[in-house]
Amino acid sequence: MTSANVLGAEPRESRLAKSRFGSVFYRSGSVWRLSGLPRPAQLRAAWLGSALGAVACLLTMAPANAGSSSQEYVLGPQDTLRIRVYEWRPSTGTAYEWVPLTGEFMISASGNLSLPIIGSVSASGRTVDQVSETIGEELQRQIGLQKRPNASVEVSVYRPFFVTGAVGTPGKYSFIPGLTVVQALSMAGGTGSADPQILQLQHDALVSQGAVRELEVERISLAARQARVDAVLGDKVKISFPDDVASHASEPGVAKMMSEEQSLLDSRLRSVNTELNSISQSKILAKNQLDSLRLKEESLAKQIELASKDLNSINKLVSQGLTVSARQLGANQNVGDLESRNLDVALAIVKTQQDLAKLDQDALDVREKYRSNALMEASELRDRLSANDEKMRTARALLANVEMRAPGVLPSMDREGRPVTLTKISRAINGVIQTFLVKDDDAVIPGDVIRVERRDKPGSGSLASGEESQPPSSQ
Repeated sequence: MTSANVLGAEPRESRLAKSRFGSVFYRSGSVWRLSGLPRPAQLRAAWLGSALGAVACLLTMAPANAGSSSQEYVLGPQDTLRIRVYEWRPSTGTAYEWVPLTGEFMISASGNLSLPIIGSVSASGRTVDQVSETIGEELQRQIGLQKRPNASVEVSVYRPFFVTGAVGTPGKYSFIPGLTVVQALSMAGGTGSADPQILQLQHDALVSQGAVRELEVERISLAARQARVDAVLGDKVKISFPDDVASHASEPGVAKMMSEEQSLLDSRLRSVNTELNSISQSKILAKNQLDSLRLKEESLAKQIELASKDLNSINKLVSQGLTVSARQLGANQNVGDLESRNLDVALAIVKTQQDLAKLDQDALDVREKYRSNALMEASELRDRLSANDEKMRTARALLANVEMRAPGVLPSMDREGRPVTLTKISRAINGVIQTFLVKDDDAVIPGDVIRVERRDKPGSGSLASGEESQPPSSQ
């Protein structure tokens, strides 16, 4: 056959490589052949043809085996393997395919492969590379070949895994590489049941749990406000939060609430101090004015005393006829004017004293206003806390009723947002079944049995005897 024949449209022949002599590798049936070489050069090209044929076989086999060998997947019963076996024959320049050994073969329950020509080959507990070597060695030994044939082995269908327990659809599922626990559970319909009645009960439980959580948040808010009111009534500048509030201080929402209550207290204290400072400044001015008026009153009293003495002297002179009555009239008017001015000062003193008394009352009113507002808020908070307690008891009673009606159908999260189910995997390791707890991103391997179980108590994660808390590092 010539190169032109190889490059034609014959369906069972395909060109693979071309040498510098113009020779071509092609496939005819199950045999790879060399064509187009001069007879003298055929021996010189034998080594080249052998190398190219081996490379061709490896190129066809490498993609399938790369993923499995790199992951060192351990084979087991029910795994289906795709096998291809080639042998390079340099004497004829052909790559021969062992057709009886080419195909898909399932590992039996005993862990063996039943292959034509070779017979039974142990596969369970081994990797595909090990099985590939064994197939080549057995074929070489039984047929008596000089060189070991190349066997390509890859997993075409993995053995199934199983999901049971509190999932939507328990059963057997086909494995896909890279499968994680959460993906496996999603294939099984997720955790919980798909029964409409159970779903309704779960809905009722969720509503009750949501109501309880809302009431708990409301109670924390009311307790924080109550602590602020107590600080106002106790004339304190810093709020002392109760334990049921302080214990949640690490939560962002509660921490923000506590900060806002302290800021509100600081704002009200600043408002009170501002009003009191204004009143205090007014009192200082009133006191200064009162002192000035008293000094003026003293000065007028002295002037009146002097004017009165002067009037008495003038009266004596008038009675003796030593002066005119006009002087007496002027003296009387001067005394009367001084006494009138003294009376005005006295009235101003009284008014200023009244203003001081009013300022003192205003200061008391400011304190009383804020205290009265705090007392009214405290009364409102007591009523709301009492109503919150009643609602909380009702919501918890409804939740308890759901638990009594169907204790196994509660949602997958408790009131604190923690899962109330445990996910375990039972896996055969070195011939021994081991069970361990797993997380959502843990890997699943073929043959695993995934169990979703409800915790006896939310937050508990106890294991039975012989169970492990973490998956083993190796298969």
